[in-house]
Amino acid sequence: MGIFRRMQDEIDKREKREGISVAELLDLSPSLRRLMNRVTRRGEITAEQAAEDLNQPPEETREMLNALVEKGFLLREKREAQWVYRIYLAHKRGTSLPPGIWSALGSTTPKEDEGS
Repeated sequence: MGIFRRMQDEIDKREKREGISVAELLDLSPSLRRLMNRVTRRGEITAEQAAEDLNQPPEETREMLNALVEKGFLLREKREAQWVYRIYLAHKRGTSLPPGIWSALGSTTPKEDEGS
C-alpha cells in the first residue's frame, strides 16, 4: 500500500469537522502534519507550492489537500486560475455548566473558606 493510500485511509477514518483543533493536528500522521505545517507557515498555499515544499508530485499533493478540505481541516478558495488552501482551525468550544451547579457545590469559593 502506497503512502498516499495510507494517508487517504487516515483522512477517511476521521469524521468531517468544522475546522481542526491543535490536538488533532498533533494526532495526524507525520506526512499529513508536515503538509498542514506548510499551510500554516505560509498562511495560504497552492497545491504546486505545497508539492515543491514537500518534494512530491503536485497531483498527489492536490489529492491530499482536497481530502483535508473534505474533512473540514482546510479551506479552499479559487483565485485567478488556481486553488488556494488555508488551514481552518476549530473554535474552542465553551463548556456549559448545568443550572444550579454552584448551589449544588456550595456557594463559597476557596478564598472565602480561607478567610473564615
